Amino acid sequence: MAPPHGAHRVGTRGVNVNTLVSTTLAGARPLGMRGEPLHKAHDQVRGALRRRLGERYARLLAEPQPYDGGRAIDWYTAATGPVQRFSSLPQARQRALLSEIDGLLGDIEALGRRYAESDNEDGRLLGHALALAVRRPSDDYLFLVGDQPVVVCWGYESEAAGPPVLPAAIPRTAETAQPAPAAYFSAPDATASDTLPAAAARRQAVRRRWWASGAAAFLLAGTAWAMQGFPGVATVFDTASSDVPPPPAPAAIAVVEQHIRLSASLAQSRARGAELGVELASLQEQARRELERCRAPASTPGEPRGEEALAPSAPGATATSEMACPPPRRPGTPQPELTVIIDGAASMNMPSGLNAAQEEGLTARSRRGDRTAASEIKTLIQTPGPKRLDDAKQAVVQVIPQLPTDVRLGFVVFDDCRAIQDFGFFGGNDRARLIALIQGKVAKGGTPLARAIETAANGMRSANGTIVVFSDGRDSCGGNVCAVAQRLHAAKPGVKVHVIDVAGSAEDSTCLATITGGKMYPATSAQAALDAFTDATASVQVPPRCRPGN
Repeated sequence: MAPPHGAHRVGTRGVNVNTLVSTTLAGARPLGMRGEPLHKAHDQVRGALRRRLGERYARLLAEPQPYDGGRAIDWYTAATGPVQRFSSLPQARQRALLSEIDGLLGDIEALGRRYAESDNEDGRLLGHALALAVRRPSDDYLFLVGDQPVVVCWGYESEAAGPPVLPAAIPRTAETAQPAPAAYFSAPDATASDTLPAAAARRQAVRRRWWASGAAAFLLAGTAWAMQGFPGVATVFDTASSDVPPPPAPAAIAVVEQHIRLSASLAQSRARGAELGVELASLQEQARRELERCRAPASTPGEPRGEEALAPSAPGATATSEMACPPPRRPGTPQPELTVIIDGAASMNMPSGLNAAQEEGLTARSRRGDRTAASEIKTLIQTPGPKRLDDAKQAVVQVIPQLPTDVRLGFVVFDDCRAIQDFGFFGGNDRARLIALIQGKVAKGGTPLARAIETAANGMRSANGTIVVFSDGRDSCGGNVCAVAQRLHAAKPGVKVHVIDVAGSAEDSTCLATITGGKMYPATSAQAALDAFTDATASVQVPPRCRPGN
């Protein structure tokens, strides 16, 4: 492996990248699928990571660029900053970096398992590729570029190969054989690497036979030249054969390659379509709000104008501005439904009022090995006082008793990427048990926000239900909240999702409200959370004067 250097090039996506190392096949065996090494599918692998997990995961895997007929590979990265080998780092930084890399690879492996359970063949293929991508020969293949960890030789495993051999020493006869296509999920054939140690022994035999093969070739050429004058007799070889291009690849291989290219193009088109759909929905919602701001307020019928407004009211006149009570629900119509989703991730243990920028700054410093930042995070979590989760629970507990008894209240909480708790719906006589459940929740784990929205929507009977989400961040479990919002709106266009952001960081979740016609509420205090939840549940509330007994 060559040492890192500062060479630059323009990558396949038009960004400047730097070369980390050049590697050969010695000491490592490539893993792969369909008889091809995994690094040939790096665009699909890194593209899936970029879409589902984020840019940091995609840049974790270096970009391979084979050369010398595939015998060597240059590994590039688009990350910027000083390049440091893992072995050159201090012990404490090595441990921190290794812990972060293991965590990132663990998330990639978990994503691969989910793809492997897919119903379609392409999904299962991608899942298998991600499972192989997390493997590397050793820690010698780890780098730190700026603050970005990078793995080279991913999709390889260690092998006790012999010393590197010059390309000239590789037997040319190996090129004439056409091996059968490899199994669907097989690793590339390692026969070529097994023959390398024997190359030196073969060279001696080649030297002993060069004169014999040369004489035979000369005799054959002379015979062919002499036979050219005889009609009907064809020569054994054509002197212009060196200019003839090699035969095309077998049809089966060409079909597979075309399928891979078309699948990748289709996936990119679908992803772009989803992005455009979200952008369109956002623009439509923005236009609707701007139109409402510009529209003149409608005058109330019979409202006095000009001098009429100064005239005294007639005795017994009643105010017309007070809104009428809503009509009672007709028998047989579905009960109103409201589902509350509370984020139970560990970050909800952060103090109330701590904004996302402050938290992300501390987290970034901690990941770079800053022990002071790690200590500050621990202190913030452990110090007594109101937390983000407390703001959410307090708001819900205060509003629930004010809701009409015929409203079906659902409760969903998530506190781990694999754990979403759906407590179902509670009737008017079961509110005390619901409040006790809410007050007893604690924060831990990750943020599977997309799956929680799907769970809540699937449990709704009403076509015009309301979902209110308390959260402090984006989905951290590989979910796509915008895609979930699009599917929900297509299946149940009357269901609205309101997002109460208790940290001021939910830009990625804005599409939940935009696409479904809901609202975004920044709420970094207990009072703001209460006001937001009161407004979000207005559609199922009844004014106090309209309640029975008033």
